[in-house]
Amino acid sequence: MNQRMVLTLLVLLFLSACGSDSAQREQDAAEALRQLGWQLMVSRQLAFDGTLACLDCHDPATGWTDGRAVATADGLNTPTLWGLRERTTFGWFTPEVASLEAFVLLPLANPREMGPRDPATLARLRADPALAAGYAAAFPADPDPVTWEHTALALAAAIRTIPDPPRPLLTPLAQQGQQLFAEVGCMGCHHGPTLSSEAYIHTGVGALPARVPSLIGLAQTAPYFHDGSAASLLDVVRFYAEGGRGAPDATRAIQPILLSDEDVEALVAFLLCL
Repeated sequence: MNQRMVLTLLVLLFLSACGSDSAQREQDAAEALRQLGWQLMVSRQLAFDGTLACLDCHDPATGWTDGRAVATADGLNTPTLWGLRERTTFGWFTPEVASLEAFVLLPLANPREMGPRDPATLARLRADPALAAGYAAAFPADPDPVTWEHTALALAAAIRTIPDPPRPLLTPLAQQGQQLFAEVGCMGCHHGPTLSSEAYIHTGVGALPARVPSLIGLAQTAPYFHDGSAASLLDVVRFYAEGGRGAPDATRAIQPILLSDEDVEALVAFLLCL
């Protein structure tokens, strides 16, 4: 082996080692960011008054919701965190929010939820040894890593690790419902990886167009609609079968659907499997 070949091999080995170290550092940083996100998800230090944590309203035991018709703070149904990692629109009435990082800051700014965002909250986070260490690990190059921007990055990173719930095998009745779901036009609004068109439409619930919700994990996320007015999936199916109860300003796609009792039962069986 001549000298040139030896030098070439040494250079390649050096570059390989550098690349491996760089990749490992990136993996470590990503994991530190996710870990910080989960620390923040369970911490009440993140709320302005120190009394509420993200998981108080997004409990995994109730499908990452709070199980109530409406949140006591803002009068809206608490949406699930399932499917957020693949969404392109966020919030019931906020089409201008185009990223998960921007979305997670909304409750931190809302005085009716965990806000307002205040320097005193950041000071409290810095004073918490475990959280301060988490920020430092996730953002080692920043001399003052405890910022709202970094908080948003961490929370979004944690939420993106939430897996979808397992889906049961479709029973014959659920298979019948799946066929009906396509035939009667449900897929016009509920399709794609999140089972949502991501559009904002008026279905006759409330006074304003609302984001089409994801259907992921429906069996665990009752009650339904942005105002929590549907206690069960049976109520949801009947609502749409009635054409949104004839609301005059509902989206034109919301029209009465002729369904038998068996059809309704089949659709509910299918929705429970999503």
